[in-house]
Parts: sequence; structure tokens; C-alpha cells
Amino acid sequence: MGREAGLLGYPLTDETKTPDGVGRFNHFQNGSIYWTATTGAHEVHGPIRARWESLGWERSALGYPVTDEYAVTGGRESEFQKGFLTLNTATNTVTVRMK
Repeated sequence: MGREAGLLGYPLTDETKTPDGVGRFNHFQNGSIYWTATTGAHEVHGPIRARWESLGWERSALGYPVTDEYAVTGGRESEFQKGFLTLNTATNTVTVRMK
């Protein structure tokens, strides 16, 4: 991911156990990496990360990320265990879509 020169920047936390005890995370200057044995490790950053945080992180209805952010028509998206967060880059809004 480019170490400190990469997208996420410098780490701000040590690897930390999630409150539910299922996973682990690291917060960085520009994003986070979340891991569970089931989902593997995935980065979350920018407006998608901010929306996921506002919903309650892994304790939200979405659960843990199952993909890194990827391009979709009109923006970017991250898939979570129970849904998707989609960034419309024209409006800078993030919508929630449950599975």
C-alpha cells in the first residue's frame, strides 16, 4: 500500500482488537484497515470511511468490509458483510445499500 507514502499515510494506532472481539484494526492518517479471519484485511478511507464511522463502524448494520474500495459508474464503492457504501463523486455523498 506504499507504506507512509501510500494512500493511508502514517499509522495513528497500534493494531487493536475491535470492541466485538471478532476483528482487529489500525487507524492511519487517511484511513483504516479492518481484518477478521472471515473477511480478511480491507482498507476503508475518505468519505466512505467517514460514513461507516458515523454508522458505528463494524457494529453497524453493515458489519465488516469485505472488499477494498473500488470504482463504479459515477464514483467509488466498498462492500461490507451486509451491504454497500457508495460514493457519488459528483455530489460527494455516500449512500447505504443493504444486501
